[in-house]
Amino acid sequence: MLFTMFVVTIVLTAAAGIYSLIASQNLIRVLIAMELVNKGAALLIAIAGRISGQMAQAESFIIALIIVEVVVTAIGAVLAITIHAKTGSIEIGTLSLGKEADHVK
Repeated sequence: MLFTMFVVTIVLTAAAGIYSLIASQNLIRVLIAMELVNKGAALLIAIAGRISGQMAQAESFIIALIIVEVVVTAIGAVLAITIHAKTGSIEIGTLSLGKEADHVK
């Protein structure tokens, strides 16, 4: 029963993150959605380590995932702040291609 609940939690967490990545136009919500997907991956690694009996190796992978997650989130936050400073909005739809966009039209 507990195993089933854990698997359902993993699936729901990852599904919510993937749906938010697809549906959201706000850069902050995209960062939060990436966090949800990463948490789902960490839970998946934890359950795989528990099943295989190699929990120490799974924990080391989870720590590495958390480190990468923090770096990606920090870079994403800096990009969101920079985009907001330049455009006044953090909506993805307000971004343009720059000078190349004039040539496309």
